[in-house]
Parts: sequence; C-alpha cells; structure tokens
Amino acid sequence: MNLNFLRTFVTVVEEGNYSRAANRLHLSQPAVSMQMQSLARELGVELFHRRGHRVCPTEAGDILYQQARVLLQEWQGTVQKLDGLSQRLRGRLELGASTVPGDFLLPPELCDFYCLHPELDLCLKVAPSQVIVEDLMQGNVELAVVGYKPEAEGLKSNVLFTDQLGLVCSPGHVLARRSVSVQDILAQPMLMRTHGSATRSVLEGALERLGCGKKMQVAMELGSSRALLEAAARNIGVAVVSKVAAADYIHQRRLVWKDIPGLDLQRSFWLVQNRGSKSAVAQAFIQYLQRSDHRG
Repeated sequence: MNLNFLRTFVTVVEEGNYSRAANRLHLSQPAVSMQMQSLARELGVELFHRRGHRVCPTEAGDILYQQARVLLQEWQGTVQKLDGLSQRLRGRLELGASTVPGDFLLPPELCDFYCLHPELDLCLKVAPSQVIVEDLMQGNVELAVVGYKPEAEGLKSNVLFTDQLGLVCSPGHVLARRSVSVQDILAQPMLMRTHGSATRSVLEGALERLGCGKKMQVAMELGSSRALLEAAARNIGVAVVSKVAAADYIHQRRLVWKDIPGLDLQRSFWLVQNRGSKSAVAQAFIQYLQRSDHRG
C-alpha cells in the first residue's frame, strides 16, 4: 500500500474536488486522478461518486477514509519519535507568526516539537503579518509564518499552509438563511481586521480586482481573528475570516459559514526566513513543519 496514495485520497475526500486537492498537495490534477484510479484498482472497490462538481466517497470510501487518517497519523508519530531518538536538540527558538497561524495552526506543532525535544526553549510571538516581518528583518525572531509573501531582499519564503476565507454571520442574521454575493458584503456593516493584517489585505485585494474595494461599510476594526468572530457571533456585523479560525464557532453553531461566489479568497501562509545561516533548532523546526501532514 502506497502511503502517498492514501494521503492523496484523504485530501480528495476533505476537499471534495480533484483540482483543489491537487493544489493543496502541489500536484497536477492528472496525477491525483491517476493515484485514485490506482488505489481503487488495488483495493477492488469504487472509492468516489460524483455529485455535480464535487466528488463524494462511496460507502467503501468512507471506511477507507476513517482508517487512512488513523494510519497516517500513527505513521507520522512513529517517524517523529524515531527522529527524536536520533537528535537531542538544545537551545532557543524565537518564532513569529500572524494571528491565524499563531493562534490556531502553530501551537499544536510547537507542542509536538517540544515533546520530541524537551530541552528546548521555544518562544512564539503573535502579531499582524507586517509587524512579524519587520521583527524578522530586525533579527528579533529567527523564523516567521505570515499571511503574505514578503518581497524584501534577503528573505526566503515558501508556502506552509493553505487557507480559505469566507463570510461568517450569526445564526440570527438575515444572510444566514440564504446564499451570499459580493453585493451583500458591500451592503452589510463589516467587521474588519486592523491595517497590516493579511486577512484584511486578501479581502481588500479581491474586492479591488472587481473594482469595488472602497465601497465597504466598516462598522468596527479589531486586532485579532478571535475578536472578529466574537463580534460576529454577537450580531454586530458580518466578517470575512479564515475557515481554520472559525471552525470552533461553526461547530458550536454560534456562527454560520458562507462561501462568496465570484470572490477569490484562497490564501497561503508563508514560512519566511533570512537567507543567512540558521541555528540547528531553527533548521530542525523547518524540517519538522515541512514534513508534517497537517498542511492545508
């Protein structure tokens, strides 16, 4: 059994679409399709059926999905434990992150990394993307994970996570009961991140490409995704936020998630580092992040 094929299969199930799965895995769509055909032949079952533009797992696909997730997690844990036996790292890592990766994506990874290397001293600073990039350039942090690719000379960047933005509103809001459009964003009081936030930049850039970037009615500016989510849950207005950040609120039914047709709100989080030499701790953490299965 090819573990890479299983990883691709899990991603297709979660994305519901070969093209989005290919984008998340940095593969071509034909490669994803070929892997799924090979996996289905090897197992002798149909794994997917189509519903419009989506692909949905069959009953056999559902069974495989549950078992594949467990298998991949156990395999990753085994690899990390073996790596931990062969490396005893000591030292300090100063890491900076914008609010979504800093609050939601990186803490579990830092905790797992610390469990492998308990003699480390780890420090995570969370602030808007522009602030974190400035800290990196000034040497205040050694690595950064932010919501845009800095163009400053001397920095090296690569995509670490992918994320989707969408509109959230309280269950009692008028938009909760119907589909939304770009015009709805322009017509509703908007809850916005402060300037310097990558979330805000992605939204404003997407609207500007449609020629309506300055038509929003900003009701409130807030400094974190958590503050946006709480204000939206209290029906102060609507917000465009990360799907990762909103997951708990949606699960608890405090907020309703809405995709916005016609607005490109997919974005990436970038691992950014100076091109110069790095500490052994920083190099090990980079390798750990790039090898992990959590991305996307």
